[in-house]
Amino acid sequence: MSRAIAKGSSTGGRGSVVRLVLAAAVFLLVVVAVVLDAGRYFAVEEQVLPDLVGMPFDQAARLLRSQGFDPVTFVEHVEGAPADAVTSQSPGPGTVVKRLRSIHLGVNTPPAAAVLPDMVGMLEAAAKGRAAELNLPLSLIQYEPSGRPAGTVIAQEPPGGMRLAEGASIALVVSSGPERQPVALPDLVGTDVDEAVQQLARLGFGRVEALPSGISFSQPGAVVAMRPAPGEVVPPGTPVLLSYSLSTANVVQVPDVIGQPQWQAQLAIGAAQLRVGQITFVQDPERPEGVVDVRPTGYTAPGTPVFLIVNGAPSGGLVPDFTLPDANRPTDVGGGDANSPDGETVGDGSRLVPFTFDPTNMGVRRLLEQPYDLKLVVSDDRGERVVFDRRVGAGQSVITSVAIYGQEAMLQTYVDDVFFQAWRP
Repeated sequence: MSRAIAKGSSTGGRGSVVRLVLAAAVFLLVVVAVVLDAGRYFAVEEQVLPDLVGMPFDQAARLLRSQGFDPVTFVEHVEGAPADAVTSQSPGPGTVVKRLRSIHLGVNTPPAAAVLPDMVGMLEAAAKGRAAELNLPLSLIQYEPSGRPAGTVIAQEPPGGMRLAEGASIALVVSSGPERQPVALPDLVGTDVDEAVQQLARLGFGRVEALPSGISFSQPGAVVAMRPAPGEVVPPGTPVLLSYSLSTANVVQVPDVIGQPQWQAQLAIGAAQLRVGQITFVQDPERPEGVVDVRPTGYTAPGTPVFLIVNGAPSGGLVPDFTLPDANRPTDVGGGDANSPDGETVGDGSRLVPFTFDPTNMGVRRLLEQPYDLKLVVSDDRGERVVFDRRVGAGQSVITSVAIYGQEAMLQTYVDDVFFQAWRP
């Protein structure tokens, strides 16, 4: 009896081992199959992309699918291309790519055939970007107050889902935020202009322009006038113009040159950091010779041209530059001895006077940046003559000596054949 039991136990143990071996073999086969399938999955075959641009989209899509690719489209509008034709592809033709991947195709969709997206609720920048992406023309964007956050599209015409007619465009209405109640403009006259701008900004006025309109010795920089006027009730988006006074530190006074000779008036104008504008000559025996009228008068900005009316014949222009020449500056000697002392008398009864033309002290930038023609004309007891006429390099100075005859000589310089200076040595 006991032997039979032992024999049965032995037989049952061998059966369990066999079953375990069979299960392991099946598991191993499954693992091998999975590995082989995974290898086939990851080892995707590569393919050279064909050139699809110009094909009808349906044909291009069929070709891609036959080669194992997934076509993905986006809207383009290319003038002259057929409707529904492929106008671009990514990756490009000839690219070697693995099968099963997506290929992006741009398909020509004229605006008239495009179904409009619904852009209500989008931010203005996003709506503009969406319209540009779809090649949809936008008309003028309007802004209106609303309960929606500022910058949100609250309406569009035509609405989303419609088709855009040929030659038409999309109109958008964008929220400017909650409507603000009109505000009474405070009286800012006498307030510093910067503080006035800040006060208006705190009240919601974002379009404020400040312009100088006069001179003040006591309150420079103060607001002198407003438009709209103080107390006027206006919406916060209304433009506000502030006129303020300039400081005398920012202006110069036009010198009183009435009655002075032309050359003396020009000297005074240059010394006042102004420049001589147009000079008009009149012949009126009833009036004294010299300057009879000046425009502008009073105070003005430095560098402003001053216009003169002179009674009498032209007598010359600006006084000479008396700045001593720099020994290291390039020179162009046009005649005589540049080292001769001023006023030295030579054998023929003339005297030598030094002449220096230094563009660095003339206040004319063009002379420092471009070559110029310089001419020196002398009028003395022997008449009028040109003693120097030469092309000079940009920024180069001229140092020479000039022989003059008599005590009432006049020297005049011309730059590019335009009168520049005159003086008596």
